Amino acid sequence: MDNLEHEDGVEDEQSEKYEPTLGMLFDSHEEMWQFYKAYDKQEGFHVKKLTSKKGSHGIIRYATFACGCSGKSESKSTDVLKPKPIAKIGCDVRIGGCVNEDGKWIIRTLNLEHNHGLSPDKARYFPCNRNISASSRKHIEMNDCAGINIARNFNSIVVEAGGYENVSFIEKDCRNLVDKGRRLQLGEGDAMTILKYFQNKQAECNAFPSATSISANINSVPVLNGTNFKDWKENMMILLGCMDLDLSFRHPKPDEV
Repeated sequence: MDNLEHEDGVEDEQSEKYEPTLGMLFDSHEEMWQFYKAYDKQEGFHVKKLTSKKGSHGIIRYATFACGCSGKSESKSTDVLKPKPIAKIGCDVRIGGCVNEDGKWIIRTLNLEHNHGLSPDKARYFPCNRNISASSRKHIEMNDCAGINIARNFNSIVVEAGGYENVSFIEKDCRNLVDKGRRLQLGEGDAMTILKYFQNKQAECNAFPSATSISANINSVPVLNGTNFKDWKENMMILLGCMDLDLSFRHPKPDEV
C-alpha cells in the first residue's frame, strides 16, 4: 500500500476510498493496522489494537483491531450533575486478521456497524491519527533551541504546511515533545557539577565512593535523543544509586526497636 502521510508530517490528499472486506490481503501486520487507521480517519472514529497472538517464533500471527469505543466503562465522577464522558460504550466494530499459508495477512472477521455517531471532520484530532514525523520533530527542536516559544514554534509548521488541516498533530503534541526533551536532557555543565559534588562528598567521608571511580560514568552520560534510552538509563541509575548512598551516609543508623 502507498504511504498514508508525507515524511514531513503533512497529510496526503486521499482520493482512494478505504473499505475493509473479508479476504483482503496485506503484506504485514503493520500494513493492515495502517489501512485500518486510514479507514477510521475516513469514517470518523478512533481505533485501538485490541488483541494479538504470537506464534512459536515470537512473530505476531493473529491480531484484532477495534473501534476505540469497544468495551464498557463506568463514569467515576462524584458529581452527578457533571458526569465525565464515557468513551467505552460497547461498540462491536472490529477487524480480525491472521497470517495465511502464503505468509500474507488476511482479514478473517469483520464488523463495520457502529452503535454511535461518527465525526469525519474531527478524525484528525484522535490520538491514533496524530503523529510527529522525524523532520517535524527536528524542526520543533531547532526552534526550541533558538528560543522560539511553543505557540510560534507550532504556528511556523502550520504556515509551512498551508493550514491546520494539513498538519498531523496539534499544539499540545508540540508542547509535550518540547517539555519531555527539557526534562530528560542533561544540560551543558551538569555532568561536571555532579562530578564536583561527588568529589566534595568523598573528601568529607573516605567511605564514600571515590569520584574518580565513577567519573567515567558521569562524563559519559549521553544526551537523551530518543534512540539511546537504554544506555542513558544505565548511566543515570549509577548516579542515582550514588546519591542514595550519600543520603545513607548523612543520616545515622536508626535505633533498633
